[in-house]
Amino acid sequence: MTIKEAYQTLGLLPGSPLQEVKKQYRKLMRQAHPDAGVEGRICYAKEINAAYAKLKETAFSTDLEKSCKQVDDISKRRENAAWNAPVNRNAYAKREILQYVEDMNGAVLGDFCVARGKYMWTIEEDFPLFLRSLYRCSERLLDEADASLCKEASPANRQIFQAELTYLLAQQFIDQAELLPVIVREKKADSEGNRIFYISAMLETQDTAISLQPGEPLYPCRIRCHRLYLQNQESREMGYLSFLDDRLYYIVVPLFEQKAVRIRLRVAEKQSSRKKAFTRYQNLHVWIKLSDKDCTRLPENLSLQIEQLLDEYKSSFL
Repeated sequence: MTIKEAYQTLGLLPGSPLQEVKKQYRKLMRQAHPDAGVEGRICYAKEINAAYAKLKETAFSTDLEKSCKQVDDISKRRENAAWNAPVNRNAYAKREILQYVEDMNGAVLGDFCVARGKYMWTIEEDFPLFLRSLYRCSERLLDEADASLCKEASPANRQIFQAELTYLLAQQFIDQAELLPVIVREKKADSEGNRIFYISAMLETQDTAISLQPGEPLYPCRIRCHRLYLQNQESREMGYLSFLDDRLYYIVVPLFEQKAVRIRLRVAEKQSSRKKAFTRYQNLHVWIKLSDKDCTRLPENLSLQIEQLLDEYKSSFL
């Protein structure tokens, strides 16, 4: 049955509102109710039901189409929506600003996009959602690379590139020198005017037998996979620097990679109450010296590094 036939069956003009369709349906069903057992009335009732079902389905589809259009309109508005944060116009790609969706009891149901652009991260933006926005941005860039070659990388290979890509994108949207004094404690500047910051951190190692003395100094050894490895006075590698605040991994380590800071480390006097044989962590005192003249702006070559990484990703298909 077509929509036109459905309206004719109910005796209505095409385009009549659903409320009027329901009213006419009830009226005709009362007239065609097969109480008398007349076969013709039974057939007529079936036609009325079929016509009503067809028009209800059409109304639902129309409402669904309108809802989808409203969602599209909202998405377009969000694309152009402004977010109260600085913008890095030289960033490689735009990212989403995400907010949590909660039920009436405050339980998190998911997230949605409130704006999209080259916005820097500020402490007003939830950091896990910030990382999620970067992950989605890197996922989109890799999808575009896949589409350009009509190929798809193995999940393991893609995961490696996506982790590195997300880290590089994070550096484009985090002003480390600007955020460091907001997140950690600033101490008195030295005689040359260099800013000093104190961080409570940890040494993380795979060797639970390592024993360090309170006050013992440690020194930077190397940076590998965006981790700062430390060594003792005998040049023995002890493990890598670990933070309780995940934000510091994206602030402190990039500053070392940019060679914009110097560091002093000492083993803390107070350690975990857990037995040493079962712990992989040693509490540390960390002081960071930041020279404003060495860190006055974001690295300029990050977009080039991202481009090179995407080219390397494409080459891995060959």
